[in-house]
Amino acid sequence: MRFDGYQLTPLAEADLEEIWVYTLNEWSLEQANSYINNVIDAFEGLRDGSKRDRPTDIRSGYLKYAVGSHVIYFWEDANSLIVVRILHGRMDVGRYL
Repeated sequence: MRFDGYQLTPLAEADLEEIWVYTLNEWSLEQANSYINNVIDAFEGLRDGSKRDRPTDIRSGYLKYAVGSHVIYFWEDANSLIVVRILHGRMDVGRYL
């Protein structure tokens, strides 16, 4: 999935959908939409520089950014931010990244 200045890998798309479904089932439609909007706002903020990322030692060249209970893992090329995964903070990153 490609957006203006960033794209999601198929795994990141699946993560986003799973987060939305889980939040819907545990809380509400309003909360699910709000949480996903916060994640998408983070993508856009990382892309435009208004949010600051941090390097991760899991994989060379990968960066991370925490949003809510999740961490966005991504890398950047000359023209785009590539979102690789969106994992819950308690997940074993080495296993899923």
